[in-house]
Amino acid sequence: MILTWQAANGDELLIADPCTAYPVPTLRYLTSDGFGGTDNEVQTQRGAYQDGVTLQRVRLSPRELMIRFLALAENRTALEQKRRRIAAAFNPWYGPGRLIWTQEDGTQYALWCVALSGSPSFLAGSSQGDTWQEVTVDLQAPDPCWTDADALSQTLAGLTGGLAFPAYFPAHFAAQGSTMSVTNAGDIDAPVALTIPGPCTNPVVENLTTGEQIALTMTVESGESVIINTAYGDLICRLQAVDGSQTNAMQYLSAASTFWQLQPGENVITYSATSGSAAVTLEYASRYTGV
Repeated sequence: MILTWQAANGDELLIADPCTAYPVPTLRYLTSDGFGGTDNEVQTQRGAYQDGVTLQRVRLSPRELMIRFLALAENRTALEQKRRRIAAAFNPWYGPGRLIWTQEDGTQYALWCVALSGSPSFLAGSSQGDTWQEVTVDLQAPDPCWTDADALSQTLAGLTGGLAFPAYFPAHFAAQGSTMSVTNAGDIDAPVALTIPGPCTNPVVENLTTGEQIALTMTVESGESVIINTAYGDLICRLQAVDGSQTNAMQYLSAASTFWQLQPGENVITYSATSGSAAVTLEYASRYTGV
């Protein structure tokens, strides 16, 4: 087991089994819990005189994890300094940190977590010595799904010269262009981050697999970009100017637009615009309910 904690205060802790990490870690992994499946909330509805209930939806609950490890140091003074560093790294006041789990084959999964009350705990008595200290950390992941530690990025050149609305005939239609196949290797929908650079007019990014689209009625000038994020709780549609400043662009979304996500498996994505030659960048990380 190799765990990396990327703390919100900028520190990074390596917690590892000495059999799987080199050089020998000074934070030695002992045991953990909560890394598999997660709890869920089953929502049901019952009608008058109904036998049983009707399933409405199943929602995933926040994930709770426990990590127990041994902190090693050369002497008592160094051990106390290490304790302070561990406490600061897991201090929830700074915000959530990122836990990365590196598996034996090198595959890495990530989870955003925050320490629970009273954590980390430095056990006393037989659980400590002058040069070692047993530590227990309890974490909660508000989003219980693991993701690929490294997001994937793909670029799609668009169709140009499509039909604009209101239409005037004779109309000019777009020529057929390329599509992009994106695979969500996980077992649950994954949000995407889109970057649509200018120059382009009325860009549309569509997930043909789900039948959903994000369509903008606007002109993006050269040097500008539209930044979109479809993550629940962090929905973004912003226009980024040449100087890097950003302004809200939600008002340019069409009424039919939805902040679509990648369903598990293959997704076919297309991009089009009535004019311009921009290429869309799509970034995503597959999500897993358990790894």
